[in-house]
Amino acid sequence: MDDELQVAEGAGWIPMPDFGQINPRRDNVSGGRHYFTAKTDNGEYARAVGDSISGGPETWHYELDMPFLLADSALRCVEVTISLLVGGRYAVKYRPADWPGGETGGW
Repeated sequence: MDDELQVAEGAGWIPMPDFGQINPRRDNVSGGRHYFTAKTDNGEYARAVGDSISGGPETWHYELDMPFLLADSALRCVEVTISLLVGGRYAVKYRPADWPGGETGGW
């Protein structure tokens, strides 16, 4: 994977080539909370860390347009930003990143 920002759009499970897939969605509590589930290419749940991230270890709450990190158990990591598009679709922007301090956030 190169260091350029990649963009994937869709609804439901959105593929992120060379990393895995992510399923951003929202509920109707207090006007809609945003959350996602992410899986890596090998089928494990991705761990997540970031200023706007809470929850886990399988489903995480996040804030729209705020970057966060996803990693697999080998600490292969991507920086991700999720934006809401019209019609309930999402834009997922991602690029390679480094997991902070080699920690295993969320697990």
